Amino acid sequence: MKTCICDKCGKEIEINIQEDVIDIDVDSEDDVIEQFFVCPECGEHYTVFISDRFMRQKIAARKRLKREPMNYNPALDAALV
Repeated sequence: MKTCICDKCGKEIEINIQEDVIDIDVDSEDDVIEQFFVCPECGEHYTVFISDRFMRQKIAARKRLKREPMNYNPALDAALV
């Protein structure tokens, strides 16, 4: 498991990614999700990533592209970025 040093208390902690719905997208009514971890020593909260449905779809599309190296299209990958 990956570890890091907490900026607040200086302890080495294991990074245990959690997810939480932090908002609802008004236009699409889909969840906005925050991925984060918390220092078990002092409770400091570290946000890793925040995504909505649009972002999650783009990430999934890029993963599909990279899983198929024979059909990989650099132009399509660049457009997704």
